[in-house]
Amino acid sequence: MTSKIPHFRHNSLAAIAMAALMLFSASFTAHAQQAGHRDALPDLNRWNVQIVTGTYMGVTGAGLTPYTGSLASKSRYFNPTFRFGVEYMPSLNIGIKAAYLFSTIENKCGASPFRNNYRMFDLGVNIYLFKLFDVTFLTERINPYITLRSGYTWNDLSDMRERSDYSSRNGHYGLGAGTLYRINDRIDATISYHHTFYNPGVNVDGQRTSGSYETQRLAGFMIGISVNLGSSDRQSARWFRRVRQGPQNLIFI
Repeated sequence: MTSKIPHFRHNSLAAIAMAALMLFSASFTAHAQQAGHRDALPDLNRWNVQIVTGTYMGVTGAGLTPYTGSLASKSRYFNPTFRFGVEYMPSLNIGIKAAYLFSTIENKCGASPFRNNYRMFDLGVNIYLFKLFDVTFLTERINPYITLRSGYTWNDLSDMRERSDYSSRNGHYGLGAGTLYRINDRIDATISYHHTFYNPGVNVDGQRTSGSYETQRLAGFMIGISVNLGSSDRQSARWFRRVRQGPQNLIFI
């Protein structure tokens, strides 16, 4: 029991730090959006839903591996993953989101086989970079973003050699990046990369880690669609651009 207390504290501190960072990002970007734009916005569609698929994996346990994650037992490169998310945009350059993900992460061969029916729920914020920094080129079709998130993970582990099946629940925190491509007024294509961190002692693959500071991480590569909700008579907040009057009458986002 005592070994779990530090992990709980690490999870709590990580969640608090991530939540504070999300709130700071939301406050900063909302202020940046309002500065110099005192005229009222039109009525916009601010809600959207995302349906995506891809892979979540951790294929190596050596060194810093941001693109493939890190597990004690290597997983497959492709583990079928599905995610459903909802986003609300309080301003033109940030989105507050909630997402649920399901993946089957496994390794069927080698000395440490495992199968994890992995589920994740998280809350986070998307920061749309072109909007944030008033980049005007390409924004009619391309809208890149970075994402910060924190949440809860369920691990249902089975098929391990000489170990019984078991389940665990753990906190996680992560970051990522992606971009949207506007297909039409209603539908956007989306592609993204996510990196998910856990505290020491959390075993996504069911294998005991060696060393108190060793952590397991997962990398996710996702592709799918995002559907803008609301009336077809209103523009999406993601793609709305307005004119700000200045010395040269330049167009800003």
